[in-house]
Amino acid sequence: MSDMDIRRAEEGDIEAVFGLESACFPDPWSRKTLRETLREERSFLLLAEEGGEAAGYINTSYLLDEMELNRICVLPGYRRRGTGAALLRAAFRFAAEKGVTAFFLEVRASNAPAQALYRSAGFAEVGRRKRYYHDPDEDAVLMRADVGETGRQKGKGENL
Repeated sequence: MSDMDIRRAEEGDIEAVFGLESACFPDPWSRKTLRETLREERSFLLLAEEGGEAAGYINTSYLLDEMELNRICVLPGYRRRGTGAALLRAAFRFAAEKGVTAFFLEVRASNAPAQALYRSAGFAEVGRRKRYYHDPDEDAVLMRADVGETGRQKGKGENL
């Protein structure tokens, strides 16, 4: 990863985020949904750029001391280069700033690369939702990570 910049997304980034959505998901969020998400008080959307090009983004929302990973996507050309891990580290720092102690997500049971990324960031499987996803029908793996006061995962010693 060279010259990666991660910053909070702004209204002017909607087209770039929509482009990421369209490239990464078969069911991309609409521009309207992205705009509404960007404006939500308890939502946080970070954009990763490399060389001025949008490489990926992460969207989380939080309530009290819990945070949920809503979306993360990285363009195929930027995968396995640390972009996803950098986005997760930034989200953990944000979580710690907001007093979050637990970070949750769900992921398709067949999405082994994403699960490996999440495990490397300190997430562990805590349950499953049967047939949660459609096209194709598939279970969701529920994962959780504990967040320390400094944005570190408890018991890991790595600054995320």
